[in-house]
Amino acid sequence: MFNLNDTKKMTEAALMSALFVVGTIFFVSTGLGYTFYLDFIVPIFFVVICLKCDFKYSVLSGITSLVIVGLVLGNIGTAIWASQSVILGIICGVLLQNNTTIMDDLVYGSILSVLLMVFIDIYASKLIGYSFMQEFKGYIKFLNNKEVANTIYYLLIAMFPFGMMFSVYYLGLIFSNKLKILKSNAKRKYNIIRNFRTYSRFISCSKKVFYGCSLYLLIYEIFRFTNIEINNTYLITIFTCVSYLCAYFIIRDGYTVIQNYILSKYQKVSYARYMSLVTILILVLALKIAILFIILFNIVLDKRIDIRVRQNYILDNLMN
Repeated sequence: MFNLNDTKKMTEAALMSALFVVGTIFFVSTGLGYTFYLDFIVPIFFVVICLKCDFKYSVLSGITSLVIVGLVLGNIGTAIWASQSVILGIICGVLLQNNTTIMDDLVYGSILSVLLMVFIDIYASKLIGYSFMQEFKGYIKFLNNKEVANTIYYLLIAMFPFGMMFSVYYLGLIFSNKLKILKSNAKRKYNIIRNFRTYSRFISCSKKVFYGCSLYLLIYEIFRFTNIEINNTYLITIFTCVSYLCAYFIIRDGYTVIQNYILSKYQKVSYARYMSLVTILILVLALKIAILFIILFNIVLDKRIDIRVRQNYILDNLMN
């Protein structure tokens, strides 16, 4: 049985779906859809729908809107591109509503965005003959070193969806605040981002996410060390890109935690600067050793003083 609140949300979702359909037909017909509309406006639009009307009505709105747009325009490429933007917007909307840290949202969102991009690439290459991944391969053809070329290739694939997801997450939060539809968790995340300079030191991943990324990297390295072959190109791309993202978040998050510990224990900025120089040097000369050192140091800090819980406690106090 539908209550009055459900009816209201469904009606709002239907109205915004109609607005999306009209806007998409207009922008695609005029040629503007392939510039900024499909990449940014559509996902931000569905962030707003998700925050306003909840998940189930956002999904219903997205499906009906994409079917109508596909039938009216008769352009499969546009429908595929739009579906990627719609799903990305809903992912960001759901993450904003969850009781998670901003760093957790970025980890989940970036990994899901890589999966989404590869999934869309499979269908786009089969239906319209266009592939994002093949385009990225074109950027590295001039490189003679195969290992360097592969590293840059996977970095491009990992960075592109991460950058898109972060942009939609941030802009969706800003626009939703302007519309005054932010609630509890989303409002808290907006306040953190608005005062990022003040709070940035204390923004960190949860234990579950940090050690989940660490475990993934360990499994990935074991697979590489034992030379287990995976013949599917798309699976290789997903596993490799996710490993790069996990390595980035471990370095960024783990280093911030260690730096905070040194600053709080010794009360000397110079110690933190020396540690930064040593860390950068080790990262350049021996990346894997540096990551291992960061993980082990974080394990010790979490065991001894539960530093991530303390950081969240400090952040809550600062915000209050």
